[in-house]
Amino acid sequence: MRLTKKLIALSFVLALVAMACGTDSDSGGDATTSATQAPATTQAPATTQAPATTQAPATTIADPAADIATDFGVDDDEIRIGLLADLTGVFSGLTVDIVDAQLAYWDIVNANGGIAGRMVVPIVEDTVYQVDTHEEKYKKIVDEVVAFSNSTGSPHTAGILDNLAEDNVLAIPLSWYSGWADPEFDGGFTFEQGTNYCLEGINVTEWLSIKSMEDTGSLPTLAVVTRPGDYGQDAAAGVKYAAAQLGIEIVYDGEGDVVRDSAGNFDPTSIVSQILAAQPDWVWLTTAPSETAPIMGGVASQGLTPQWTGSVPSYDYRLLDSAVAELLTGFYWQTGYYVPWGTDVPGMAEIQAALTAAYPERRPSDAFIIGWTEARQMEQILKLAAANGDLTRQGVLDAANSIELITLDGAGPDLTYQGSPNDYVIREIDIFKPNVAAYLEAGGADQQLATAPNGGTTGSEIVEKSFTGDLAAAFDFTGACWTQEEGNRISG
Repeated sequence: MRLTKKLIALSFVLALVAMACGTDSDSGGDATTSATQAPATTQAPATTQAPATTQAPATTIADPAADIATDFGVDDDEIRIGLLADLTGVFSGLTVDIVDAQLAYWDIVNANGGIAGRMVVPIVEDTVYQVDTHEEKYKKIVDEVVAFSNSTGSPHTAGILDNLAEDNVLAIPLSWYSGWADPEFDGGFTFEQGTNYCLEGINVTEWLSIKSMEDTGSLPTLAVVTRPGDYGQDAAAGVKYAAAQLGIEIVYDGEGDVVRDSAGNFDPTSIVSQILAAQPDWVWLTTAPSETAPIMGGVASQGLTPQWTGSVPSYDYRLLDSAVAELLTGFYWQTGYYVPWGTDVPGMAEIQAALTAAYPERRPSDAFIIGWTEARQMEQILKLAAANGDLTRQGVLDAANSIELITLDGAGPDLTYQGSPNDYVIREIDIFKPNVAAYLEAGGADQQLATAPNGGTTGSEIVEKSFTGDLAAAFDFTGACWTQEEGNRISG
């Protein structure tokens, strides 16, 4: 079925390498020390009920129809949605906060009557960031849910595309692979949010070229260091395209070089050596945060301090608790699909109030914003399906394809899935700078939402909001930039 949609002493390095050489369940920093770590299966909304005075996020979708068709995951009392989430794997430091933000969001929706008089019940499964486990957990709960509001990981979500098609069910990936905007790749069953890895790479490469020209009067040389597969190589495709267009020399092509052994261990030695040999002005990373730290630390320990940037998931603000904090502040430029915690945008006060009410002893997190927007995206799709009188799986897919605009109240770019992929892909990116001094002044890792001034800070400070370079603006997006079968599908 086809749809239309759509620096630093050497002693530091030894500690960092030890941190990175854990198994895939090691996420770096204090990534899995969430106060409300989600269990392997969760069938209740959130752990802490939001106060009744909390208002449901505003939408402009019509009221639900009097008669509503249903099939899987919906009855007269409940709308059940699935979350396939990495709660204990390599990205768990980010994902736990993302999931918990969703749970808090649905609490608020339910406290205000739910959707079409039904309570929204998230069913959460821990996929441990393993492709096989992801599919196993999908099969475990698919018959219980009408849609998936989170599917963590690019190869993991790609691995269930046939299942999604067979079961005719919508999924929102926690992944920014460019294939999710390509119905030729995903069959129209995944609905992305934010700028994809490929366009992010194009955009940020142009941004760093502009900055380098301003700072030094010349274009930078570049090292590209990524994980293999849909995450790292999709980003590499965009970076290499932009580099070719701009005349930037790639002095070390480490596309796909960030790998772990069969036990999940990561050794940065070879990558560090090759960066040192290449002497780049900038390094692009598409990694996990627990891989970013030892690579940066290893290079800096030998006296080389290039500028660093990379795909959003390569950075976790909790790295400011580690030995590389000053290095990050001095040399790392973080990209963002969504604004950081505490940014002055229309919806931030609501987000901060809701998360503080739900998790008063938790620390602020930029990842909370991602989970909130995932839930907001799904809520608007479900509300339209209810207004259409069709909360079947097909009705939910139809609603996603036909919704005119999914509003995110400034937390990120608004979404639509109408027209061709070139019409609806997001092309803008935010640029942040880690600020360890501001982070520590606010209390650092000891911050708590209930007591931190102005809700606390993650130390992520916006340098440039909503940047869209000429290359990204003009890029003719006709499909996924990289696929497992074809490799790089775009060229300079």
